[in-house]
Amino acid sequence: MAANVQDRVRDRAEARDGKTGKIEMSGSLAMARSAPDATPSPVERPLGPSGRRVLTAADYVAADGALRLRTDEASRYADAAPCTLFTQPAWLRAYEAGALLIVEAQPGRDAPRLVFTRAKGGLIHQGRLARIDETMVSTLADRLMAKAGAGFVVFEDVELATPLPRGPRRFVFHYQNNWRLPLSDSAAQVPPKVVANTKRCLRNLARDNPGVAIRFEAGPQRSVLDAITAFGRIRIEGQGRRYGIDDSETVRLTAVASKVGHASILTMGDTILAADLICLSGDQAYFLTHGYDPGYPTSSLGKITLINSIEACRARGIVDFNLMWGDMPYKAQVGATCIPLQTVVTRRSRLGLIRPGQLATVLHFARLDLKRRLRPAIHRLRARIAERRAAAVRGSGR
Repeated sequence: MAANVQDRVRDRAEARDGKTGKIEMSGSLAMARSAPDATPSPVERPLGPSGRRVLTAADYVAADGALRLRTDEASRYADAAPCTLFTQPAWLRAYEAGALLIVEAQPGRDAPRLVFTRAKGGLIHQGRLARIDETMVSTLADRLMAKAGAGFVVFEDVELATPLPRGPRRFVFHYQNNWRLPLSDSAAQVPPKVVANTKRCLRNLARDNPGVAIRFEAGPQRSVLDAITAFGRIRIEGQGRRYGIDDSETVRLTAVASKVGHASILTMGDTILAADLICLSGDQAYFLTHGYDPGYPTSSLGKITLINSIEACRARGIVDFNLMWGDMPYKAQVGATCIPLQTVVTRRSRLGLIRPGQLATVLHFARLDLKRRLRPAIHRLRARIAERRAAAVRGSGR
């Protein structure tokens, strides 16, 4: 697939240089707002508690400290209203979560189930991007360690209203952010100028290249994921970085996409020019990955599919569009807000670190946290080295 994409890019470059005939494209297109499937049916509307709900220990811990615990297997687990995308049954199966520990909400509490897996003697909360308060970290973690016999509990990449302080039995790490765009708040929308400019790029692309069309479809096939990863690999590896999605990861994403995935797909005839993978869970949308043909450097293909996905999700009643981790400039440009995510490791005992599994878990998150802290200094150092090299070249007269 990557080789085919590279051939197409080379052919377009030759066409622009006059070495081959002019590329012909045609067709009219509309953004998702006016697409045939833009109006959600009652079945498609988000179910269950809102993803905006802040979860507290009172949702899961009874007055006498009791918990409603049960076990299950990811291969047969079912949940009609999961906490986040990462507790969707399709996600847990695709990523082979195995044995699960389920914490049910207390009677009368409108809260989703919590899903944990066991690893290295501890419990790992699977609901990344969940919004929780401090009592979830303290009270619930302590009750889980007592009831489930775990040496530690990890809440990974969760959103807390205020930064959580470290404690004698608590490690707190921050190594990435979620960029979130509210879709139901009139005051928090994609800037109109961005939408207008993007649609103008789309009109210009369709005018100059007959055959262009865009659609937002459910359950994208493997060919769409292959196009996304091929484009992404060309872009990332062209910058000298390692592309993180290999074939096995593409297989997992395809499995998830077949159940809860959607895609904005920009095409020229039968050829994919750009595509996004969006997963919907409850009233939340999750922007997982995207790719676009580098043969159109001035057409903003990535922005076209992104705005299309945002508008399609708004039409389906989605309240938040999560652009996920990676602090790329385009996320702020479309109006998203940076939400710091925290990973909290609560230990049963201060002596727990003598256990290899617990120590390995803490060191894993500590390494990620340290990399984030060092990144600005590394960027400054690289910039200084580049400046000195440039100055040396100028001084040598080359």
